[in-house]
Amino acid sequence: MIPVYKPSIKRKEMDALLSTLVSDYKEAVNDNHDFLKALAKYLSFEPGVLLRDYSTAIYVALKSLELGSGSRVLISALSPASYIKEFEKLSITAVYADVDITSGCIGSDEFKKHTEAGIDGVVLYSPSGINPDYSMYADLDVPVIADISTIVGCPVGDEDSGWIPDIVILRMELHDIITSGEGTAVFLGNKKSLSILREVVTDLPVTSFLLNMHAAMGLIQLDSLESFIERRREIGDIFEKSLLKGNHKSFYPINDSNRNYPSFHVVLNSPIKEVIRYARKNGIMVELAFTDSAMAINPDLSEQCPNSNSLHMRTAVFPLYPGMGSRNTLLISRLLSTLP
Repeated sequence: MIPVYKPSIKRKEMDALLSTLVSDYKEAVNDNHDFLKALAKYLSFEPGVLLRDYSTAIYVALKSLELGSGSRVLISALSPASYIKEFEKLSITAVYADVDITSGCIGSDEFKKHTEAGIDGVVLYSPSGINPDYSMYADLDVPVIADISTIVGCPVGDEDSGWIPDIVILRMELHDIITSGEGTAVFLGNKKSLSILREVVTDLPVTSFLLNMHAAMGLIQLDSLESFIERRREIGDIFEKSLLKGNHKSFYPINDSNRNYPSFHVVLNSPIKEVIRYARKNGIMVELAFTDSAMAINPDLSEQCPNSNSLHMRTAVFPLYPGMGSRNTLLISRLLSTLP
């Protein structure tokens, strides 16, 4: 069976991990400066901190922007549930925005409606590797967190106005575009929040920081990131063309900016169980895309966010990763063109 997710890890990454493990086994944490600086340079942001898990990174980002009890933060209903759980810990009120049915990102009408009602912050997340419309946020006077886990390698911010997000989060787990085996990086759009971030990080236990062996692994993989992203786009283009032959749709950008393929999402016009059964019969694993989203843990949002609810119920995720090979790419391509 072809799995839905497969980490893009090769021998050189494992060699770096093992070498570090042998030489520094007793050290729980490396200073991680090289990896953090290389990532920050690649992304053109100020270096922040490398942490072991996604939830801690979200917590650090929120605290660094001084968002807490009583704050109202705009977030799409298809964002990861981890954000909502951290909101609850900090007594932050989630202001849920519906998504554009085509791109899966917050739509302009929803953005306008909620910002006019008053918010204290925004979380931007793309569920399918499509860049949000950053121009909507250029004149916003509240802090913005951009989660670029699915769009790393795409331009972040609005070039025309010079606007960039206040904080950027990059998850690097095994199923992500770039992986250090585990961990999440936090970056700053400018140095304004740096002192607060340092204070927040000081209070964290030593076990919160990315292990040295994972930093070494990520540093090696960063060298191959551009080729990984390009290969994902090549496969994604093949899959998109195959999907056009059937009765189902994908997500599509709302402008001409680059997009990524963290996996391949298909918005179905037939029962999901039927599609999963058909795919597995052909040796391909398929699963629902948004089982760990804010929508999934808040079913009461169905009326408030109808587009998100529809996508939550009808979107399947198919395998797409750089190392899947031409044979498996062809197999999945044929399957996409013949889905029931």
